[in-house]
Amino acid sequence: MDGTNDRKQKRPQVAAIFVHAGAGYHSTTNEHIHLGACNDAARVAMRVLRNGGTSVDAVEAAIKILEDKEITNAGYGSNLSIDGVVECDATVVDYLGRSGACGATAQIKNPITLARVILEMSNKPLSLRRVPPNLLVGQGATDFAFEQGLPVVSHEQIVSKNARDRYIRWREDLRRAEGDRLSPRASSAASDDDPIDFEYERRAQNKQRRDHSNALMSGTWNEGQPDSPSPPSPIPSTRRSSSPSGHSSHYHDRSYHDLASPAVGTRLVTESPAKRARYGKDTTDGSGRTRSLLGMGAVTSLAESRKYEPQSATTYGSPLSEKGQAISDGPNSPIFSVESDIISPPLAFSQEGTAESPSKEKVFEEPDDDLITDTVGAIAIDIYGRIAAGSSSGGIGMKHRGRVGPAALVGVGSAVIPADEKDEELITVAAVTSGTGEHMATTMASQKCAERLYHNTRRSRGGVDIEATEEEAMESFVQADFMGHPGVSGSNSAGAIGVMAVKKTPYGYFLHFAHNTDSFAIASMGSNEKDPKCVMSRIGEQGHVVQGGRKIRVEQ
Repeated sequence: MDGTNDRKQKRPQVAAIFVHAGAGYHSTTNEHIHLGACNDAARVAMRVLRNGGTSVDAVEAAIKILEDKEITNAGYGSNLSIDGVVECDATVVDYLGRSGACGATAQIKNPITLARVILEMSNKPLSLRRVPPNLLVGQGATDFAFEQGLPVVSHEQIVSKNARDRYIRWREDLRRAEGDRLSPRASSAASDDDPIDFEYERRAQNKQRRDHSNALMSGTWNEGQPDSPSPPSPIPSTRRSSSPSGHSSHYHDRSYHDLASPAVGTRLVTESPAKRARYGKDTTDGSGRTRSLLGMGAVTSLAESRKYEPQSATTYGSPLSEKGQAISDGPNSPIFSVESDIISPPLAFSQEGTAESPSKEKVFEEPDDDLITDTVGAIAIDIYGRIAAGSSSGGIGMKHRGRVGPAALVGVGSAVIPADEKDEELITVAAVTSGTGEHMATTMASQKCAERLYHNTRRSRGGVDIEATEEEAMESFVQADFMGHPGVSGSNSAGAIGVMAVKKTPYGYFLHFAHNTDSFAIASMGSNEKDPKCVMSRIGEQGHVVQGGRKIRVEQ
């Protein structure tokens, strides 16, 4: 199975890299810094791909660049937990859907590298028929990194000055809000005068290593069971076979259809839904669908940012909103109810990459500071036609120790639908998400988005899937599968999301993205292109959901 793609590819293909620096609010003042980070990540990853590196190599390289940028909430500079410690999440998924992930991992500067090592080790057999893990969390993940020769640094080396300053402000906010209910560790950790006490973590690490050694000596495997289990009975595997359709349709310039009623001309999916790409012949035609994603009235990038070439991207569909539903102009801005003038409490601790909430006096002004620096992600396609995806995040500010976010969960933060070996076109899809982690876990966000694009379906009345164009599939994912999910719509926290997905076809690589946050920083580049295309997608006055995309041509 591993050689299926290699047998069908006759010559090297066009490679491509797609990067995002998170959904949230990126201030116009710092826009060039965010786009610069995306630009750097795309260039480094493309250098890897052009030198014959794999898609997993490129994803790791791109995300490492973003992790090392203080402005992102990943790796160095990440948000601190409630007791002043950085714990990160990361995942890598390869073209077969195999994954490696780490969650709530401290003292690792580049968690994406640890996730990649876990992926590699999960494919190697262990003695006595033990099953190697593909997800490690907490101290066990840090110990595994140490055993594999990865650098384990002190807690202080991952904490940036800005992250510490944010933590001190948030800690004071919590003190005022909760008073005596604030935990003793949170009230004393990471003060501006006293250093963080990490003696507890060091003792726990030494104890766990002793326990691990004792387990090896006593011969206990598989979560404490003595010896190893008997060989499992072989279970025949089943494979979905989809019958490719020979037709494709184009994107249409039309208003958004109500998800409760099928659009005219659609039909119910009774068997395997079609997964052929539904895209236009020319993504830069003059049909009026091309506009700047910077949003109406948004301040364009400074002169310094022009070297990163923020681009206009082809967008489709119309801005979406749902009548009667609470509206947010971003994951960390106060929610404004359609029927009320009362300002609800800020969402300062509800999304990945939480930042300080604006004061009431500045609610209607455009802030100069970033209000969120969110989960970062990347998708790559190498010259062998293999796709991979990955995510990395420092998680929610002031989170509980041990909280595992979506960046560590396959199908939530990152997903890959492998190519079917019986599919002549070897169509495959990858998706990465950013936003309210707990809601993305409830909806299995990245997996659902990837499935929508792979099958070209949208949700209709009664939960029935019907055929759709790719633009409709993205609309359906955001509106019906995510925002319309009972676990999200009935929650007391807002559902913020940004999603970036790539569909690989013989006709091109199609980038699709959507977000209901204020902004979304994205970069993309093909090996047949000289420079990355970077864009800061903004909602502006367009509505409450923005979609966009572009095509990378595969002709050499």
